[in-house]
Amino acid sequence: MEVLIAIVKLVVVVSVLSVYVMYATWYERKVIGHMQQRIGPKRVGPYGLLQPIADTIKSFWKEDLIPDRADKPLFWVAPLIAASLPFAAAVAIPFGPPIHLSSGKVFYLSVFHSKIDILYILAMLGMASFGVLTAGIASGGSKYSMTGSQREAAQVVSYEAILALALLNPILMAHSLDLTKIVEAQKHLWFVFYQPFAFVAFVIAMIAATARVPFDLPEAEPELVAGHMTEFSGLKMGMFFFGQYVTIFVVSALASIVFLGGWSGPILPGFVWYWIKILAFIFMFTWFWGTFPRYRYDQLMNIAWKALLPLMVLNILWTGFALAIGLPVY
Repeated sequence: MEVLIAIVKLVVVVSVLSVYVMYATWYERKVIGHMQQRIGPKRVGPYGLLQPIADTIKSFWKEDLIPDRADKPLFWVAPLIAASLPFAAAVAIPFGPPIHLSSGKVFYLSVFHSKIDILYILAMLGMASFGVLTAGIASGGSKYSMTGSQREAAQVVSYEAILALALLNPILMAHSLDLTKIVEAQKHLWFVFYQPFAFVAFVIAMIAATARVPFDLPEAEPELVAGHMTEFSGLKMGMFFFGQYVTIFVVSALASIVFLGGWSGPILPGFVWYWIKILAFIFMFTWFWGTFPRYRYDQLMNIAWKALLPLMVLNILWTGFALAIGLPVY
């Protein structure tokens, strides 16, 4: 029975994330269009709502070009890694508060639940960057692809560390790596009020981890065409975008749970609060894309190693000291 429930959950998650990715592209184009005083997609269906379906069909039927000099097996493997590992992280993300059944059991709205949810999610997100690195190697020496992959490697090494350090403070306060227990630990006050520096560092790191504006240096269209995706087309290129949008969902849900109390909030049902917070973070990604210019590569590294890393280390030391002697962790 548990296997059947897990399979049903998996099908639901695949369906929800597929629809989310399709309409996230429509939503971004609409929002950025209005920010730039344009209308955005409007010709395919009412308000352009069928545009994502048209784009998906186009990706499936578009000619798949593979350069002669490319490493053919790796050229197929790279987009699979980039799309599947963020999805593997998403299966541990709850889609709502747990349901307490009359039998005494708890029904979790996630495919996979464990006491080490955060470690599992960070591991999957970290390994997802291998898809980008493999894409650079598989592209047969393309300077744009290789440079994009090298930038991705350095960016991941720098900001995955910041991401983990920023999460360490709430983990210390909740005494758990379980996402549900971290939400329960915030029933009186969200961790963002105790850990504002960690929250800001996490938001910066999650933008860098997803390689989105203003930290989209692995793609950087004016310099690198499309970076690691330059030699890819059709469905393979779509799989890279699928992985990126699923990663945006995962880090947005993680920020909502760890710092903003997840499904806790006044008046409205917990499910509504949870999705309001997630959608607010997803809007933030779009807002930044339409607002901020791209940072230089040296500026990106300086922010990570000279500002965020020392600040996070000091913050962890203070949190540990305050918890040890019983002081409030402000």
